[in-house]
Amino acid sequence: MAFLQKIRWAVLLLSLGSVLGFFGGSYYLHEASVLSAIATLLGVPMALLGLALKGSELPPAKVAFTATPPATIAALRAKKATPAQIQIFQDVTRYQYGSSVHLETALEKLGIASPETDEHPALLSIREAAIDDSYGLILEFRGLEDVSFEDWKRQEAKLAKFFGPNVKVTIDAPTAKTIDVAIVAV
Repeated sequence: MAFLQKIRWAVLLLSLGSVLGFFGGSYYLHEASVLSAIATLLGVPMALLGLALKGSELPPAKVAFTATPPATIAALRAKKATPAQIQIFQDVTRYQYGSSVHLETALEKLGIASPETDEHPALLSIREAAIDDSYGLILEFRGLEDVSFEDWKRQEAKLAKFFGPNVKVTIDAPTAKTIDVAIVAV
């Protein structure tokens, strides 16, 4: 099942549909047959569906690396990562369709959005790190001009409750334009 999440459905449907539609239609014009008609009738809607998905495709977030060795991260993930942390990592590192930003539902429920435009902060990257000898995920968001760092800080307790039991959430602003949300297993 995990391999199905890695497939870019938009590209697959668009490619397969285009090939079926083109060759089925070409062959049908040359010599009409039931098989070429079926290929055309399947290929054209498949290509249109792929095109629609391509328009709403959200690429995976960039995975940034920390100074912690990968073997240490893998060991901490295996021992101490919570199911919510694993789910977050899997969700933001795959292609998604129909969302404008990663974790849009979570940000919406937490009320982290621009009050004027209802725009949510975009996830720029995700990092795995060893924090206080525990597994931590650091989500780097692009800050919005009308959502202050204090607005984010007020949501710390709510974020910890939202992302499940056994996690601590800390919020930091490494630059004026980015917000880091660290989700650390406790």
